[in-house]
Amino acid sequence: VTLGLDLTMRDLQNDLKSKGHPWERAKAFDGACVLADWVDTKEITNWQETKFTFHINDELRQDGNTALLMFTIAELLTDINQVFSLEPGDVIMTGSPAGVGPLHAGDQLKMTLKGATQDFAWETFVKA
Repeated sequence: VTLGLDLTMRDLQNDLKSKGHPWERAKAFDGACVLADWVDTKEITNWQETKFTFHINDELRQDGNTALLMFTIAELLTDINQVFSLEPGDVIMTGSPAGVGPLHAGDQLKMTLKGATQDFAWETFVKA
């Protein structure tokens, strides 16, 4: 299990949407999906209440919990697997908690996953 940043170029997305064009280009650019290090699933003792956070420049921006998902992890995996095969290395992203906003060059980013024995933190920054 891991955490990820699913980034979007909002200006481009809005422009493409206003023209009735597909907006995958606003989601599929270099660095658009940043994943933290993988954590052993044994660290998740309660999939229905797993907490995670995201900080920008030491300011809490997102405070998430799997308890807030519309569907449980098990329900999501079951539904996805009925439509297509899941293979090793596939990544499933479940959505974003409140707090989505712009990033700026130099911003310091920190994602934290609350594990059973420790908190797993991953830090990076926004390149210019």
